[in-house]
Amino acid sequence: MQHALLVINPKSRNGHSQELTEATDLLRNSGIEVEVCVTESPSHMASCIENYREKKGVVIVAGGDGTISSALDSIYKSEQTLAILPMGTANDLARSLGISQDVVAAAQAIVNDKRERINLAKVNNSYFVNVAHVGLGVEVTRELTSEMKKYFGVFAYLGAFTSVMKRNKSFKVQIEADGWKESVRAIHLAVGNGRYYGGGNVVDDDSTLLDGQLNLFCLKPIRWWRLLLLGVNFRNGNLQKAERVVCKKARKISIKTSRAKRIQADGEFKTDTPANFEVMPKAIEAVVGDMPLPNENKD
Repeated sequence: MQHALLVINPKSRNGHSQELTEATDLLRNSGIEVEVCVTESPSHMASCIENYREKKGVVIVAGGDGTISSALDSIYKSEQTLAILPMGTANDLARSLGISQDVVAAAQAIVNDKRERINLAKVNNSYFVNVAHVGLGVEVTRELTSEMKKYFGVFAYLGAFTSVMKRNKSFKVQIEADGWKESVRAIHLAVGNGRYYGGGNVVDDDSTLLDGQLNLFCLKPIRWWRLLLLGVNFRNGNLQKAERVVCKKARKISIKTSRAKRIQADGEFKTDTPANFEVMPKAIEAVVGDMPLPNENKD
């Protein structure tokens, strides 16, 4: 690798300016020519990526999961290689790729130039890489503010969750996953492509971005205090053993709700229900570190 396009979300750069400068210096001192694009809008970001013509270069996205999600369509369609300098709150894709949360260490991974072709996921006509969700998760994302994430980091999610739980309502959803069908009442439904979401929570500790499968997680109505107890399962990736939870692996998943509900993926609004999800194995090449592997000791 001799060239890279560095796409910077100026909002994410706040608080990371010194680290970003050090990371850029590391790349350049390692012989990589770095072209910088400070994005003014999603359309400007797309234009920067689509006009990048270096065949052996990489597109480095400096930002959080939302910024990466906004760049996915252009990176996929232009067949570019993705690299990350994690500067968001959760940085779940970086975790799934085995990339350090430290920006300078993440730059070293780019210099090392280890690459893998990873899964991409699609919901209706939109792409995502980590997780798409309906219900409680969407309301939590709405509740979060930039100020909350700036001052409280991943703990902001807990505060937003506590607030949302008081008013969250259940909904009926029909699910089909590779031929398996079920109709349930739920308060939250998520379809995961990556291993982590929500700041390091694990939907399934067998999941990787290389397995060619999606992970469905559906939570039935539950008392708030029992939901808090599920946090241990969620953090450890063994939700399959928890009560009031439906978990399935599939390549294709479809959901229908009695009323249209918003679907968010990687922190961004994507579409509404009804929705069709599918995994696209090995769709994007990415720079990786020591990627987490499936739990071989799982019962």
